[in-house]
Amino acid sequence: MNVFDNQYRIYRIILKIIGLWPYDNSIYVWIQRLCLLSYFFANIIFQIVSLLRSEITLQNSILILSITCPLVLFLLRYIGSIACFPTIKIVFKHIRTEENIVQDSIESQIRMKLIDDSHHIINIFFWMTYTTIVIFIIYVSYPIILDFMIPLNESRTHFIYYITTFSHNQSIYLDILDFNFMFTGIFGLLSVACSESITGIYSYYICILLKIVSYRIQKIIMYLAMFKLSPKQIDSKLIELYRVVDIHNQTIELIDFMLSTAGIHYIIASLLVVISLAINLHRLVNATLIKKNQLEMLFCFTLVAIHLVIIFLNNYNGQIVMNSSQELFDELYNSMWYFMPLKAQKILLLIMLQSTTKHAFNILGLFTPCYAGFSTMLSSSFSYFTLMYSIQ
Repeated sequence: MNVFDNQYRIYRIILKIIGLWPYDNSIYVWIQRLCLLSYFFANIIFQIVSLLRSEITLQNSILILSITCPLVLFLLRYIGSIACFPTIKIVFKHIRTEENIVQDSIESQIRMKLIDDSHHIINIFFWMTYTTIVIFIIYVSYPIILDFMIPLNESRTHFIYYITTFSHNQSIYLDILDFNFMFTGIFGLLSVACSESITGIYSYYICILLKIVSYRIQKIIMYLAMFKLSPKQIDSKLIELYRVVDIHNQTIELIDFMLSTAGIHYIIASLLVVISLAINLHRLVNATLIKKNQLEMLFCFTLVAIHLVIIFLNNYNGQIVMNSSQELFDELYNSMWYFMPLKAQKILLLIMLQSTTKHAFNILGLFTPCYAGFSTMLSSSFSYFTLMYSIQ
């Protein structure tokens, strides 16, 4: 069963729509990718130029940076996804063929449960993305529609004034910019949702392997500890144990391989998200306490919520891998391993050493995504926010 034709079918379709399906290598898809990258980059340049051509104040700088940082994040995550296509293909190949390692109905249940869990998490994340996009579209289009249907002596406040310092006497140019940033937000949110969901799928795949390893080892331990076996029977069980060790080693190697290829992209994106959250918190507080502009408050709150969801999802993906690794260690430690032959005990000791939480997503030795990492990132953002607010 190909999970990308069943549980992850919608996800695969969205990847194809935004050009991030790694198996699409036609010239037209690469043109699409280059156009989207150029589109993100052009909007970043536009924001920088609009700031330089306006009065450079703290308020204008915060306004521009609160939008530019997410745009840079969209660009970096899109580039990172394309750069990691070879790695993603290897991971997807493992996921497609994982059914071949399943030996019985219990392992099949373990696999399907975790696939369904990942499917539900991704669906929730994408529905949140769709909801944000709908709110974004309404937010951009309603003043334009009202100006057309119920015109006033003066144009209503356009969405563009909450995004950039650019201004123009002709409303048609403002309308064009409104729709430009609307499409930028739509494609940017979809690209980030897809790139972060890849991490989620990968994390759940690692959990499947660790759960299967744990289940098989428990079966072997129970068999070797409960029955008096002949040397031939013990050797056959040791062969099974060696196979389990191979699966566990492949799992650890897959984690290390993913971190070595995608770790630098993740670290840069994490730093950018922390800074961007701090800037948008500053803008939200200003809109609430000083400007008291309800529309800007809603917009800033949406930006802050998007940052929080992205930060939490990434750390949640790291936490479930840590939990599975720790559960494997605990189950081995609490099992009747001391009744097993000495050879088997040595093998189990090797797995226990490799199952400590330090072998989870430890990215370049700098950061480990988990609930504690989520708290650390929030704490850093609040610290930067406090610093910016103190110099206001």
